[in-house]
Amino acid sequence: MAQISLYIDDAMVPRLNAAAKARNWSISKYVATVISEFLSKEEADEAKKKKLLIELQGAIDDPTFVEPQDIPWEAEMPRRFDLI
Repeated sequence: MAQISLYIDDAMVPRLNAAAKARNWSISKYVATVISEFLSKEEADEAKKKKLLIELQGAIDDPTFVEPQDIPWEAEMPRRFDLI
């Protein structure tokens, strides 16, 4: 099992101790649980965003909303290769 060191400000230590003690957990177990829940929520939020984007795909019914035409390379800003 991996180990990490946490540097926590003095004001947070009593809160952390109280939260762990209220659950009859060690501080390590409490911190690991909080981190795990946070990461699970982050992953769930990302999954929701991806699902929403997939659902929104093609939702705009507007004929003016089209992909722009490719600009020919020759029509782009002239490049000067002699500066190199």
